[in-house]
Amino acid sequence: MDKLMENHWFLKGISLLLAFMLYMSTNLSDKSTVGNKNTSPFPTGDITETVSNIVVAVNYDEDKYIVNGIPKYVKVKLEGSKNVITAAKSQREFGVSVDLRGYSTGTYDVPLKYTGMESNLKVTVQPETVKVTIQNKAKKSFPVEVKYSNENQIPGGSLIEPPTIKPGTVEVIGTEEELEKVAFVRAYIDLKGITKTVTKTAEIVIYDKDGQKLDLQTTPSKVNVTIPISNQTATNNIEKTVPLTYVEKGSIAEGLAVTNIGIEPKEVTISGPKDVLDNIKSLEGVEVDLSKITGSTTFDASVLLPKGVTSVSPSQVKVSVEVQEQKKTKHKTIDGISIQENGLSDEFTLQLLSPQSGKISVDISGEASIVDKITAEQITASINLQNVSSGTHDISIQVSGPNNILIEAKQKSAKVTLVKKEKNDQEVQGKPEEPEPENETEQPKEEQNQDTEQENAVGKQEETQKQNEQEKGANSNG
Repeated sequence: MDKLMENHWFLKGISLLLAFMLYMSTNLSDKSTVGNKNTSPFPTGDITETVSNIVVAVNYDEDKYIVNGIPKYVKVKLEGSKNVITAAKSQREFGVSVDLRGYSTGTYDVPLKYTGMESNLKVTVQPETVKVTIQNKAKKSFPVEVKYSNENQIPGGSLIEPPTIKPGTVEVIGTEEELEKVAFVRAYIDLKGITKTVTKTAEIVIYDKDGQKLDLQTTPSKVNVTIPISNQTATNNIEKTVPLTYVEKGSIAEGLAVTNIGIEPKEVTISGPKDVLDNIKSLEGVEVDLSKITGSTTFDASVLLPKGVTSVSPSQVKVSVEVQEQKKTKHKTIDGISIQENGLSDEFTLQLLSPQSGKISVDISGEASIVDKITAEQITASINLQNVSSGTHDISIQVSGPNNILIEAKQKSAKVTLVKKEKNDQEVQGKPEEPEPENETEQPKEEQNQDTEQENAVGKQEETQKQNEQEKGANSNG
């Protein structure tokens, strides 16, 4: 045995055997860890593992666009040698990204790509593609409202005066569609434990008209609110209950009309010096911003205090605004409307001085669906010349057309001249013809007949006288 131990070849063989056994022991241990049932001391092939919670990096123009549809995390399936997979997992140098540079607004199916993986690994991103929507980024400024909690825990004799907010407005960032939903931007302050004027930092919370929170970014994301707390003795003040009214601000969106604005409660109790309260008959303490109203809604509003009034109870009221849709109206100009001349006497001729063309233009307005169909043939323009004497006159132009629209002539009156017709002109115009008078040298037919009869009578008389004279001559000769 000692000789064997002294033989270096024997020792080398023992060392090689121990090294081989150590290798096999390590290999079998690794395979049992991953649940491989194959107990063979030799490598048996690739394995598959899935890595979760891989953050997706998105490349796009963040100053110009807003992207929706990208999942925050994805899974990656790895296939390959266990040693390579183990090294990749431990180093964690791989990632998943989507490149949207070069894309404009719209909806797209885009691939998710992996980076930082060993080339001898098969990698599958789950999911492999995602549907993304790219929209233009929009910004809009909104005023910040302050809302208090635990107001009743303010010490007696302490009065909360109107707060100061810096900045008073914040810029909300989102798509145009998202910004249209914004109704209120608020900062909440807890008054518990506050006994004197204090400045607090509050985060901005955004709501829609239904009071639902909107997940939108703001710049800045926080504001500083200074709450003035004044300590006044109650003996210096009196209380008075007055009606609460509102004041409207801004204009409601086109196509909507406000039908009613209500406040609950209708009365509030104000406190302050007697000489101040004596001059207050009602409190115009609620501001209703119609530009933010997109439909019938109810919301909470802080009661604004006039100068000299130290407190109001309650400090917040409910405001209900009822609206209804208005039909869309439209205006249109129609040209070439001929002027009709009504009531012109036959004894006059008409000269139209203005408009010389005899045509005018009219403006019409009404429901868009009706106005779009109106044509010049449906519009009538006329002037009434009845009982108008000769001369130059300005005659009002009357216009009419289909119901349910307003019609207004661009030219309100027409300038006309009426000229009395000559007698011959009247006959030419169709009056009954009278018999033309006979020539003054000619006698009427009856007078001609009388002259003829007289001539015949004279002739007969002369003839009778001749016969009598002849008879007398004959007798004397006899």
